[in-house]
Amino acid sequence: MMSVPVLDRLRPAREAGFAGVSLMGADYQQMVASGVSAEDLRERAADEGLVVTEVEGIYLGLPGREPGPTMPASLAQLLKGMDAPRYLAVAVAAGASSITVIDMFDGAVDIDQAAEAFADICDRARDLGLTVQLEYVVGGGIATYADTCEVIRRAGRGNGGLMIDSWHLFRGNVTLDELARTPGDRVFGVQINDGPPPTDADPLREMTKGRLMPGEGIFDLVGMIRTLDAIGSKAPISIEVFSDTLSALPADEAARRCAETTRATLHKARG
Repeated sequence: MMSVPVLDRLRPAREAGFAGVSLMGADYQQMVASGVSAEDLRERAADEGLVVTEVEGIYLGLPGREPGPTMPASLAQLLKGMDAPRYLAVAVAAGASSITVIDMFDGAVDIDQAAEAFADICDRARDLGLTVQLEYVVGGGIATYADTCEVIRRAGRGNGGLMIDSWHLFRGNVTLDELARTPGDRVFGVQINDGPPPTDADPLREMTKGRLMPGEGIFDLVGMIRTLDAIGSKAPISIEVFSDTLSALPADEAARRCAETTRATLHKARG
């Protein structure tokens, strides 16, 4: 539903039975261009009985990081502008309780430097009453899921944890056994989506435009959810499907399909 302005997603989300919506950098930039503030979003969401759950895509902030040659210039510019100080303030104004931090640029980062940067964001967020999720992104600067977990461990901040996105988990060839070794109390958020067999010559295009609805692809989402339950994760489960097909649907139909496929997957995993 990224093609739909965030304010226009609120009523379809509520009617589909969702409890909240997230805010991405592109959403916020579009809001600002339209004269809509983060406070306006919070109020409009509350009018629909919703909350803004998180602000997503905040840049980890390591110096000297550059996008790879296949990254569209518009995406690179957006990511570089997602600095923590600015978007922490946006999160507070929108009434969000958390932010999600990523590094999608080329080249491996130093784990200690990444941990220091993550700890700094966590400290800033703690003073504002926010939690912080670090998301493993396949092809990003933190090379593996294990390294992502290690960054969080070395940072050692109580308000710092992990965002698990099924796309990156399965495209990154993370096994359920590896997931089972994750401390459940460090999983702060879960995003589910599905994917086709990885035949696309452009993984970034596939990641940003070719995701599938839960249950429509090859990911073992049921196994993932059961593993998360087994390690004691209490993290909220949301849906994140970047898809040209989904974006072409009317907002109410897209929201309904997201809700139905998510509920069906959760029911299959949990009965």
